[in-house]
Amino acid sequence: MLINQLSVSYKCHSSIGNSLELKSMVEEAIKIFVTETDALFGAFYLLENKNHLIYSHGKEMSYFIDELLYESNDEEVLVKTFNEFSNILLFKLSKSFIFLVYDKSVNLEFLSSMFESFRAKLNISVDSCLNVKKLKEKNIELENLTLSLKEKVENAVYLAKEKERQFFEQLKMAQMGELIGNIAHQWRQPLSVISTAASGMMLKKETNFLTDEDFYYYANNILNNATFLSKTIDEFRDYIKESNKEKLVVIQDRVKMALKMVENSYSLDNIKIKTDFIESDPIKFKLNLGELLQVLIAILNNAREALSVSKNKEKWIKYSIFKDNYNVSISIEDNAGGIDETIMDKIFNPYFTTKHQTQGTGIGLYSSYNIVVNHLSGNLDVENTEFGAKFCIKLPLHSNYSI
Repeated sequence: MLINQLSVSYKCHSSIGNSLELKSMVEEAIKIFVTETDALFGAFYLLENKNHLIYSHGKEMSYFIDELLYESNDEEVLVKTFNEFSNILLFKLSKSFIFLVYDKSVNLEFLSSMFESFRAKLNISVDSCLNVKKLKEKNIELENLTLSLKEKVENAVYLAKEKERQFFEQLKMAQMGELIGNIAHQWRQPLSVISTAASGMMLKKETNFLTDEDFYYYANNILNNATFLSKTIDEFRDYIKESNKEKLVVIQDRVKMALKMVENSYSLDNIKIKTDFIESDPIKFKLNLGELLQVLIAILNNAREALSVSKNKEKWIKYSIFKDNYNVSISIEDNAGGIDETIMDKIFNPYFTTKHQTQGTGIGLYSSYNIVVNHLSGNLDVENTEFGAKFCIKLPLHSNYSI
């Protein structure tokens, strides 16, 4: 009898914990428990979700689990009469319980002590299975979260790219508008001269006062101004065509070209262009032709707009170009009264503008800052002076400077 009991105990003990999947582990253990201990019925429940049945084996029987659980405890196996033919053995664990039904003839004293010896191993095995289950659920939850996050990131990247594309489309249109505006300002005076010369020549011809000297005077005026118009078109065409080409340029020449592009619009607003200091030796830099011009024109246009609403009788901008041991600096100062200190830290932000929507988009200075800092590895600052605002472009000598 002792040998048989040891054999049963060994087989039941060996059936526990052979899988980390709860149902598989329980199924193996309950089958062995029922078979080896001659049980009529066996079942395994989790003490959650209203005593969730995981697996049962043997002849189904009706019983009241809640009443049995109320009578049981975690310290010992509960043995109770089920009916006149059978007894119940209920083995309560920390997170689960095992329910077994035996014929009245079966001695449950040995089985109770045997199951009691399994308590620690059963608790560990059940906890391990539940932890693995939770881990799998967490992994699934994490995978779903990762997929959701990936979709959100992809969507955010798409929206950011779309916004960036729209921004650069706006920037392109704004630059084109400024370019056309500058061309219009450059053309206005020559066209006026041509129109006046042609009208004067026609009037004198009709009144028979047109002399050869008058004819050549008017004709030369028309030719000279037509040549100026053609040259202006060539300059702007080259600016557009070569704007993305990297080339060795002289900084002083780039500044002069930018000033020339805006001088007529400055003239119409009675704004003087003053020279403060210009480095005598040519400062050669390798950069994209259009980038520095774009920055300079944006700053010059910004100064012109500020001066156009200024009440100063004498309006001016003053520029400097100088070099030290570390940087080449280009400064542009106006006498429009300066920038409100409360918005000083915002003027390089995208879409920030103090003008009405019909007058400005707020992307000119943002684009300028982006070009100087990210493309030219320099810095763009602004400060208020005694007279107005002063923008300073600093380009490091270690990047693209050539001797």
